[in-house]
Amino acid sequence: MSRAEPSEHTIAANQEVANTLPFHNKQDFVDALRGKIKELFPRKVYKDGTGELVWDLTQYDFQQQLDDNTFPACPDSCNPSLWRVALLNAVSGVFEVVPGKVFQVRCYDIANMSAIKSDNGWIIIDPMTATETAREALKNLNAAYKERYPNVTQQEGDPPIRAVFFTHSHTDHFAGVYGLVPDPNVDTLPFPVYAPPDFLHEAVSENVVAGTAMIRRALIQCGKLLPVGERDHVDVGIGKQSGGGSGGIYAAEEIQFDGDLKTMNVDGVVVVLLNAPNTEAPSEMMIYFPQWRSFCSGEDMTHTFHNLLTPRGAKVRDPLTWSKCLNKVLRYFPNIESMFASHNWPTWINHFENGPFESGRITSMIKKQRDLYKYVHDQSMRLANNGYTMQEISEALQLPPSLANEWCNRGLYGTVVHNSKAVYQRYIGWFDANPASMHQLPPARASEEYLRYMGSLANILSIATQDYNDGKYRAVAMVLNNVVYGTHRAHDQGTLSAADEQLRTSAINLLANTYDQMGYQAESGAWRGFYLTGASELRNGGPQGQGTYPIFNLRTVRAMNLELICDYLSVLFNPENVSDAQYTFNVTITPTFNPSGKGNSNFNIPGSSYMKWYVENSVFNSDTVLSHSGADEKTAAIVMSRFTLDELVVGTPGNQLIDEGKIHILPGTGGEAQVRLFFAALQLPTFWFTTTFPNYF
Repeated sequence: MSRAEPSEHTIAANQEVANTLPFHNKQDFVDALRGKIKELFPRKVYKDGTGELVWDLTQYDFQQQLDDNTFPACPDSCNPSLWRVALLNAVSGVFEVVPGKVFQVRCYDIANMSAIKSDNGWIIIDPMTATETAREALKNLNAAYKERYPNVTQQEGDPPIRAVFFTHSHTDHFAGVYGLVPDPNVDTLPFPVYAPPDFLHEAVSENVVAGTAMIRRALIQCGKLLPVGERDHVDVGIGKQSGGGSGGIYAAEEIQFDGDLKTMNVDGVVVVLLNAPNTEAPSEMMIYFPQWRSFCSGEDMTHTFHNLLTPRGAKVRDPLTWSKCLNKVLRYFPNIESMFASHNWPTWINHFENGPFESGRITSMIKKQRDLYKYVHDQSMRLANNGYTMQEISEALQLPPSLANEWCNRGLYGTVVHNSKAVYQRYIGWFDANPASMHQLPPARASEEYLRYMGSLANILSIATQDYNDGKYRAVAMVLNNVVYGTHRAHDQGTLSAADEQLRTSAINLLANTYDQMGYQAESGAWRGFYLTGASELRNGGPQGQGTYPIFNLRTVRAMNLELICDYLSVLFNPENVSDAQYTFNVTITPTFNPSGKGNSNFNIPGSSYMKWYVENSVFNSDTVLSHSGADEKTAAIVMSRFTLDELVVGTPGNQLIDEGKIHILPGTGGEAQVRLFFAALQLPTFWFTTTFPNYF
């Protein structure tokens, strides 16, 4: 089924946005176009080894600047504010931020790749999501630099990479790093790679331990499962989409800060790092280049209100700390002349190249965003301390005009509605102190009870249809979601009457149309992604994707230490068949060889690592900081190579590895049955779960 036509209520709501916000201010378009020195080529990028299309810039041709230098008009099916940023984010190419020194490659990913020209090569900041697009970005960068500065580039070949910086622990800022070398299959990169403190732990926490749920939801948020077009995906708010292709976590050298700042000299470039933990990511830093008074804000300052709790799922961020970090930028770096970020476009203190300087322009932007995060923090907690619940705060809270009318503060990604909820959750949690909320029924059962109380499906659908026609989309979504959930069990069991089956189908279609209208009206690209993907799932019966998420691969696992590996195995452990049995396994991880047939009951294999794995109280625990012997009390002793352990972690069944002779149970230690039972309990999650139909309990 095709999407619903934009309703008169949607058209009116979007027109109100167009009439209210300062669309006459075109400065961001000037900035987004400024400094462009090369268009990106190729416009389509394919995955190594498979030929799968992973990036297609041509999809966004309908958003490109027209021959008369204007931009396409906003369609009725898009919020004008979101359409505006979609046009800005579609400006692609290689750009100069500081002539000859600071460059960006924009629109090969949801994120930008930034590059600093050092004495003898490049310092790369945030090499995007995928190996393939990062490689093409580097090629475009080198070509643009040589064309721009033919008299400077006398050396043969391309300028080498001298260092890489990851600003934070989100995949679109580090996973493409292997694309910066000719052979992406190497395990160790030939240049230093720096990251903020706790980078590896946080990258694994988000993308491995919580990776299945988070990345599945990220596909929805970014519109990855939608066509690109005026009634589908147009933008995420901070960029077009996250890249596909291959990538991985790299165990970067984590910067050790003594206080807020760390100064380094990297190939002749002075780099001043500002530690910014628990802001946009738990592990984050910003970077200042004093030679050119140029500042990289990472993802702590972009041209949108960011997320305090991203809809894709992540740890709740701290807006008070975030605000204070932006204040530190003003304190430590008061003379910034250009500011660039890992998303969107840069800002300069002068409006036009070689034009009049307005020294307060960047300072004003920093202050506006500083106060945006603090206002939402302070006022959310003020209302909470007066007894308002999370939902009530999100309805009551509005930004003052001095913040709301700034384009960089608009809810193009994060919103006041869900960010105020995040503040409440961070301090107080999910419970609103109303006893009715303490032990609610799960969604499917609750919906079944709602339907029993509300009466016939025919009556509900009749009222919902009228409310849809009246533009009451939030109410229609709430009620019809209960119809879908409340009838799903009976539908699955075949116990719905033919008449109710027809009514259920009508309710699903009307709910899908409702989500279409809500998506068309959404200013946040993330909200639009959820609404329109939800509508597609309702119409098509659930996700149609194949495979799993690309970042969880052998490369990522090789970057993980034994403790991180065991943390992940723990969340795979399903205790149903193990029950309350108690096992203790001595585990030896050998550096290279396959231990099959090489029993060693004394565990004295040179270069090996040792662990204990415990199963008791239906929990899998581990101890990775020890050196044990074969005489320890144990259920069984297991030996495997580190490569085999990595295979186990990425999903090869442990019992298959035993049968293949890659996991060896040492002779005389017993416990093979228990080992096999344990490995059978390590069960991979289901990636392509649905979000619009219920689970049962």
